[in-house]
Amino acid sequence: MLVVTGRIEVEAGAMASLREAASVMVAATLAEDGCDKYQFAVDIERPGVIHLFEQWASAEALDEHFATPHFAAFSEVLLNAATGPAEFNRYGIASLDPLFG
Repeated sequence: MLVVTGRIEVEAGAMASLREAASVMVAATLAEDGCDKYQFAVDIERPGVIHLFEQWASAEALDEHFATPHFAAFSEVLLNAATGPAEFNRYGIASLDPLFG
């Protein structure tokens, strides 16, 4: 299993169009084989910061995601809204267990 996290600062004026594009991206991505979670969140302390959380069954599924038209379209919207460099990390997960109980 892979987990991807991301953080990107965006222009305040771009937030509405970014939310719309993110909604399309989430729906399309969750329909992909191997995508278990795909979520965006606005930072509550810094409203211009967007966080991304993804969970994938395999590296192959993630690689296929990067080749989709909706990934290319959303990447363009996201990068055009960015005010600085984006930070994305990929983690290989050996096991997943509940935190409590």
